[in-house]
Amino acid sequence: MGFFFFKRFSEEDKKLLKNLKLILDFKPKILELYKVVFTHASVGRNTKNNERLEFVGDSVMGLIITDILYNKFPKADEGRLSILRASIVSRQSLNVLGENLGLDQLVDYKNTSGNEIKNLSGNALEAMVGAIYFDRGYHSAKKFVEKLVYENFDLEKLLEQNKDYKSKLLQLIQKFKLNITFNTYENMESNEKNQHFLCELCLDDRFLAEGKAWTKKEAEQKASKQALKKLSHLRLN
Repeated sequence: MGFFFFKRFSEEDKKLLKNLKLILDFKPKILELYKVVFTHASVGRNTKNNERLEFVGDSVMGLIITDILYNKFPKADEGRLSILRASIVSRQSLNVLGENLGLDQLVDYKNTSGNEIKNLSGNALEAMVGAIYFDRGYHSAKKFVEKLVYENFDLEKLLEQNKDYKSKLLQLIQKFKLNITFNTYENMESNEKNQHFLCELCLDDRFLAEGKAWTKKEAEQKASKQALKKLSHLRLN
Protein backbone atom coordinates (compact mmCIF):
# COMPACT_ATOMS: atom_id res chain seq x y z
CA MET A 1 0.00 0.00 0.00
CA GLY A 2 1.48 3.34 -1.02
CA PHE A 3 1.59 6.43 1.11
CA PHE A 4 1.06 9.94 -0.22
CA PHE A 5 2.57 12.94 1.48
CA PHE A 6 1.11 16.36 0.89
CA LYS A 7 3.19 19.41 1.58
CA ARG A 8 1.57 21.82 3.98
CA PHE A 9 1.84 25.42 2.87
CA SER A 10 2.03 28.26 5.36
CA GLU A 11 -0.46 31.10 5.08
CA GLU A 12 2.33 33.23 3.61
CA ASP A 13 3.06 30.57 0.97
CA LYS A 14 -0.63 30.30 0.10
CA LYS A 15 -0.82 34.06 -0.37
CA LEU A 16 2.25 33.99 -2.63
CA LEU A 17 0.81 31.12 -4.70
CA LYS A 18 -2.44 33.05 -5.10
CA ASN A 19 -0.56 36.11 -6.37
CA LEU A 20 1.61 34.02 -8.70
CA LYS A 21 -1.51 32.42 -10.17
CA LEU A 22 -2.57 35.88 -11.36
CA ILE A 23 0.84 36.52 -12.94
CA LEU A 24 1.86 33.14 -14.38
CA ASP A 25 0.00 30.58 -16.49
CA PHE A 26 1.53 27.64 -14.62
CA LYS A 27 2.02 26.40 -11.08
CA PRO A 28 5.58 26.92 -9.79
CA LYS A 29 7.62 23.83 -9.00
CA ILE A 30 10.17 25.58 -6.78
CA LEU A 31 8.29 28.12 -4.69
CA GLU A 32 11.47 29.23 -2.89
CA LEU A 33 12.73 30.83 -6.11
CA TYR A 34 9.71 33.12 -6.26
CA LYS A 35 10.10 34.10 -2.62
CA VAL A 36 13.56 35.38 -3.56
CA VAL A 37 12.09 37.31 -6.52
CA PHE A 38 10.19 39.52 -4.08
CA THR A 39 13.02 40.02 -1.60
CA HIS A 40 14.99 43.24 -2.08
CA ALA A 41 18.63 43.51 -0.97
CA SER A 42 17.64 46.12 1.62
CA VAL A 43 15.88 43.45 3.70
CA GLY A 44 19.22 42.26 5.12
CA ARG A 45 22.61 40.74 4.38
CA ASN A 46 21.70 37.35 5.80
CA THR A 47 18.63 36.99 3.57
CA LYS A 48 18.67 35.80 -0.04
CA ASN A 49 17.71 38.71 -2.29
CA ASN A 50 16.66 39.01 -5.91
CA GLU A 51 19.86 40.54 -7.32
CA ARG A 52 21.31 37.27 -8.66
CA LEU A 53 18.00 36.24 -10.23
CA GLU A 54 17.76 39.74 -11.70
CA PHE A 55 21.21 39.25 -13.26
CA VAL A 56 20.10 35.99 -14.89
CA GLY A 57 16.71 37.36 -15.93
CA ASP A 58 18.32 40.34 -17.64
CA SER A 59 20.32 38.01 -19.92
CA VAL A 60 17.47 35.56 -20.55
CA MET A 61 15.03 38.37 -21.33
CA GLY A 62 17.51 39.97 -23.72
CA LEU A 63 17.95 36.68 -25.57
CA ILE A 64 14.19 36.07 -25.81
CA ILE A 65 13.48 39.56 -27.14
CA THR A 66 16.34 39.19 -29.62
CA ASP A 67 14.73 35.91 -30.76
CA ILE A 68 11.32 37.59 -31.13
CA LEU A 69 12.63 40.55 -33.14
CA TYR A 70 14.94 38.48 -35.33
CA ASN A 71 12.09 36.26 -36.48
CA LYS A 72 9.42 38.97 -36.70
CA PHE A 73 11.47 41.41 -38.78
CA PRO A 74 13.59 39.34 -41.22
CA LYS A 75 14.45 42.39 -43.35
CA ALA A 76 15.48 44.73 -40.51
CA ASP A 77 19.23 45.21 -40.12
CA GLU A 78 21.22 44.69 -36.93
CA GLY A 79 21.26 48.38 -36.06
CA ARG A 80 17.49 48.82 -36.13
CA LEU A 81 16.93 45.59 -34.20
CA SER A 82 19.44 46.66 -31.53
CA ILE A 83 17.73 50.02 -31.03
CA LEU A 84 14.29 48.39 -30.94
CA ARG A 85 15.44 45.85 -28.36
CA ALA A 86 17.00 48.63 -26.25
CA SER A 87 13.69 50.52 -26.17
CA ILE A 88 11.84 47.41 -24.97
CA VAL A 89 14.31 46.53 -22.20
CA SER A 90 14.91 50.12 -21.07
CA ARG A 91 14.60 50.67 -17.34
CA GLN A 92 11.48 52.79 -17.86
CA SER A 93 9.78 50.09 -19.95
CA LEU A 94 10.64 47.33 -17.48
CA ASN A 95 9.31 49.39 -14.57
CA VAL A 96 6.00 49.95 -16.37
CA LEU A 97 5.70 46.26 -17.26
CA GLY A 98 6.44 45.26 -13.68
CA GLU A 99 3.90 47.73 -12.32
CA ASN A 100 1.27 46.43 -14.75
CA LEU A 101 1.80 42.98 -13.23
CA GLY A 102 1.60 44.43 -9.72
CA LEU A 103 5.12 43.30 -8.81
CA ASP A 104 5.94 46.53 -6.96
CA GLN A 105 3.17 45.69 -4.47
CA LEU A 106 4.73 42.32 -3.67
CA VAL A 107 8.39 43.26 -3.11
CA ASP A 108 9.64 43.27 0.47
CA TYR A 109 12.08 46.16 1.01
CA LYS A 110 13.36 48.50 3.73
CA ASN A 111 14.78 52.03 3.78
CA THR A 112 15.62 52.32 0.08
CA SER A 113 16.37 55.48 -1.87
CA GLY A 114 13.98 57.08 -4.34
CA ASN A 115 15.68 55.56 -7.40
CA GLU A 116 15.68 52.08 -5.87
CA ILE A 117 11.97 52.32 -5.07
CA LYS A 118 11.26 53.56 -8.61
CA ASN A 119 13.04 50.51 -10.06
CA LEU A 120 11.59 47.89 -7.71
CA SER A 121 9.06 46.60 -10.24
CA GLY A 122 11.48 46.46 -13.18
CA ASN A 123 14.13 44.67 -11.13
CA ALA A 124 11.53 42.22 -9.81
CA LEU A 125 10.37 41.54 -13.37
CA GLU A 126 13.89 40.57 -14.45
CA ALA A 127 14.22 38.42 -11.32
CA MET A 128 10.88 36.78 -12.18
CA VAL A 129 12.16 35.83 -15.64
CA GLY A 130 15.27 34.38 -14.00
CA ALA A 131 13.13 32.37 -11.58
CA ILE A 132 10.93 31.01 -14.37
CA TYR A 133 14.04 30.02 -16.33
CA PHE A 134 15.44 28.00 -13.41
CA ASP A 135 12.05 26.62 -12.37
CA ARG A 136 10.53 25.65 -15.73
CA GLY A 137 13.20 26.23 -18.39
CA TYR A 138 13.73 28.51 -21.36
CA HIS A 139 10.48 27.59 -23.13
CA SER A 140 8.30 28.74 -20.22
CA ALA A 141 10.38 31.89 -19.77
CA LYS A 142 9.94 32.64 -23.46
CA LYS A 143 6.15 32.19 -23.29
CA PHE A 144 6.01 34.58 -20.34
CA VAL A 145 8.14 37.27 -22.03
CA GLU A 146 6.39 36.89 -25.41
CA LYS A 147 3.02 37.48 -23.77
CA LEU A 148 4.36 40.60 -22.05
CA VAL A 149 5.86 41.97 -25.25
CA TYR A 150 2.87 41.38 -27.52
CA GLU A 151 0.36 42.66 -24.96
CA ASN A 152 2.27 45.87 -24.23
CA PHE A 153 4.14 46.89 -27.40
CA ASP A 154 3.17 47.62 -30.98
CA LEU A 155 6.39 46.27 -32.49
CA GLU A 156 5.69 47.48 -36.04
CA LYS A 157 5.05 51.01 -34.79
CA LEU A 158 8.15 50.94 -32.60
CA LEU A 159 10.28 49.81 -35.53
CA GLU A 160 9.04 52.73 -37.63
CA GLN A 161 9.69 55.19 -34.81
CA ASN A 162 13.23 53.89 -34.44
CA LYS A 163 14.10 54.84 -38.02
CA ASP A 164 14.88 58.39 -36.87
CA TYR A 165 18.41 57.71 -35.65
CA LYS A 166 19.42 61.39 -35.56
CA SER A 167 16.63 62.31 -33.12
CA LYS A 168 17.60 59.44 -30.83
CA LEU A 169 21.24 60.51 -30.97
CA LEU A 170 20.28 64.11 -30.13
CA GLN A 171 18.31 62.84 -27.11
CA LEU A 172 21.38 60.88 -26.01
CA ILE A 173 23.58 63.96 -26.45
CA GLN A 174 21.23 66.03 -24.32
CA LYS A 175 20.84 63.44 -21.56
CA PHE A 176 24.54 62.63 -21.14
CA LYS A 177 25.83 66.08 -22.17
CA LEU A 178 28.00 64.61 -24.91
CA ASN A 179 30.18 66.85 -27.05
CA ILE A 180 29.22 65.49 -30.47
CA THR A 181 29.47 67.58 -33.63
CA PHE A 182 27.83 66.98 -37.02
CA ASN A 183 29.91 67.88 -40.07
CA THR A 184 27.95 67.38 -43.28
CA TYR A 185 29.22 68.47 -46.66
CA GLU A 186 29.15 67.60 -50.31
CA ASN A 187 31.55 64.88 -51.33
CA MET A 188 33.59 66.66 -54.00
CA GLU A 189 35.02 63.34 -55.18
CA SER A 190 31.58 61.88 -55.77
CA ASN A 191 30.70 60.25 -59.05
CA GLU A 192 28.05 57.83 -60.24
CA LYS A 193 29.46 55.12 -57.97
CA ASN A 194 29.94 57.25 -54.85
CA GLN A 195 27.40 58.87 -52.53
CA HIS A 196 27.05 62.64 -52.95
CA PHE A 197 26.92 63.75 -49.28
CA LEU A 198 29.25 62.82 -46.43
CA CYS A 199 28.40 63.30 -42.75
CA GLU A 200 31.12 62.89 -40.13
CA LEU A 201 30.39 62.78 -36.40
CA CYS A 202 33.04 63.60 -33.81
CA LEU A 203 32.97 62.98 -30.06
CA ASP A 204 35.24 65.37 -28.16
CA ASP A 205 36.90 66.25 -31.49
CA ARG A 206 37.64 62.58 -32.21
CA PHE A 207 36.11 60.69 -35.12
CA LEU A 208 33.05 58.68 -34.06
CA ALA A 209 31.11 57.70 -37.18
CA GLU A 210 30.31 58.64 -40.75
CA GLY A 211 27.54 58.20 -43.27
CA LYS A 212 27.39 58.60 -47.04
CA ALA A 213 24.21 59.07 -49.06
CA TRP A 214 22.67 60.87 -52.02
CA THR A 215 20.95 63.36 -49.69
CA LYS A 216 22.21 65.32 -46.69
CA LYS A 217 19.40 64.01 -44.46
CA GLU A 218 20.09 60.37 -45.27
CA ALA A 219 23.84 60.82 -44.73
CA GLU A 220 23.15 62.22 -41.25
CA GLN A 221 20.78 59.34 -40.49
CA LYS A 222 23.40 56.77 -41.52
CA ALA A 223 26.10 58.46 -39.43
CA SER A 224 23.75 58.71 -36.43
CA LYS A 225 22.90 55.03 -36.74
CA GLN A 226 26.57 54.06 -36.59
CA ALA A 227 27.15 56.40 -33.65
CA LEU A 228 24.24 54.87 -31.70
CA LYS A 229 25.72 51.41 -32.19
CA LYS A 230 29.05 52.59 -30.75
CA LEU A 231 27.26 54.29 -27.84
CA SER A 232 24.90 51.36 -27.17
CA HIS A 233 26.17 51.12 -23.57
CA LEU A 234 24.30 54.38 -22.86
CA ARG A 235 20.54 54.13 -22.34
CA LEU A 236 17.97 56.83 -22.92
CA ASN A 237 15.71 55.42 -20.17
